[in-house]
Amino acid sequence: MKNYVQNINKGLISFFREVERRYRLRKISPVLFDATRDFVLRPGKRIRPVLFLLGYQGYTKKRPPRVPGLFTAAAAIELLHDYMLIHDDVIDKAATRRGKPTLHRVFEKKIRGIGGTPVGESLAVVAGDILFALAIESFLAVREDPGRKEQALRHFAAAAAYTGTGEFIDILFGHAGLATIRAKDITDTYIFKTAKYTFEGPLLMGAVLAGAPQGELRKLSRLGLAAGQAFQIYDDVLDTFGTQELIGKPVLTDLAESKKTLLVYTAFRRLKGKDKRRFTALFGKKTKTGRDLSAFKRLIIDSGSYAFCLKRMKALQREARAVCEDLAMKKRERLLLGALIENLSPAKILAAL
Repeated sequence: MKNYVQNINKGLISFFREVERRYRLRKISPVLFDATRDFVLRPGKRIRPVLFLLGYQGYTKKRPPRVPGLFTAAAAIELLHDYMLIHDDVIDKAATRRGKPTLHRVFEKKIRGIGGTPVGESLAVVAGDILFALAIESFLAVREDPGRKEQALRHFAAAAAYTGTGEFIDILFGHAGLATIRAKDITDTYIFKTAKYTFEGPLLMGAVLAGAPQGELRKLSRLGLAAGQAFQIYDDVLDTFGTQELIGKPVLTDLAESKKTLLVYTAFRRLKGKDKRRFTALFGKKTKTGRDLSAFKRLIIDSGSYAFCLKRMKALQREARAVCEDLAMKKRERLLLGALIENLSPAKILAAL
């Protein structure tokens, strides 16, 4: 797995060399090129391109290291992710990403508009759009069957479209009352914003590119949707009950921003009387104190929501593992895929909280 990540990082570095050679972005704007390159090359898990490579190598009849442009295409999946992160950070007014300032904050520090007007967010949106366009070009670098490459590119576009849909729904629900939210709304957001984008999409892109049969593609889709939802529930639980040292980013951001997660939805539906009124009041506060957040966490536990979400996550994990074991992909890749699913939402960490 480390070898995959190293090759993906090499693909990203090579990509920026090619971008500079072909488009002269540094000459057009050193700030645009250098800041965007730094953002993309920050250390990360590279989950999506790794899944793409597992999907491809698990079914291809070729020897992957000899497939020209394979790791450049894998890097394209990471570029798509970075494009999404840049826009997401602007929407959330986030200050940091991967331990450094978000791209719009970098631009704000380096460039000011007329009269000192901040232009960082606008510049970051444009930089993200450029990355998306270049990601498509990067994906086309792989030398494979043209028909399969076209089908894989369709899955690439679908992943972007589904994620945008999920973000749209998420923003809408951010302005809706708790009583109006349905369980299906939460599930749809998890599927569109996480499962299809992070798991199903990359796996299908790789497998389609390799020529995997339709039956295997259906299994990969089922696996990706289950694993993706499990991962999102795990992320929600960690955000609420984990520590900054454990997850590497500030905790309780979902509660501070009043995000409607499965934890919140389930607690709201199960609580009664004064507990429900207190829960609703705490959730609706624009500025929450440490005491508020502690009380909120206690209500989530007392309602049974915490236990319910862990049970749901484990069930989804079991489903993903069962499908993984039934795949006809090469044994090595199948085992790596199973390990990745387990490591991305490990129940043992939650049990220790």
